[in-house]
Amino acid sequence: MQFANVLAFPSAEDQHVIQTAVETFLYTQTGKTREVMLKTIRAVLDRYGITKFGFADYMVYATREPRWSIIKAKHIIQGDNCPGCGDRIYNFKSAIRILSIEEHLRRHYVSYGCRCGRVFGKWEPAI
Repeated sequence: MQFANVLAFPSAEDQHVIQTAVETFLYTQTGKTREVMLKTIRAVLDRYGITKFGFADYMVYATREPRWSIIKAKHIIQGDNCPGCGDRIYNFKSAIRILSIEEHLRRHYVSYGCRCGRVFGKWEPAI
């Protein structure tokens, strides 16, 4: 007789691992921490055999490509500023980075993350 290995859905510790990976990338904003963040998210999702999981400000999803994930913001803004600190999205030295882009025919849903820790989305026109 075989028994399944049933894990809590995901544990508080694993949820914290995902959140810490996101916060670390938003604070450091380096290519390496982005890669680690996306692979960490995917590893946790794979551990529980799930393809998505939600947090207060964002959802994390497994991609079709192995070992990668995406982040999609829940909070949609209308203007051009971070709802947390007010920094502008489009400044050259902005503290805001693109987390993911969901492409649609006439417009795209862009998920942004700011160094202040906020994750938010905005509908942008397709060019």
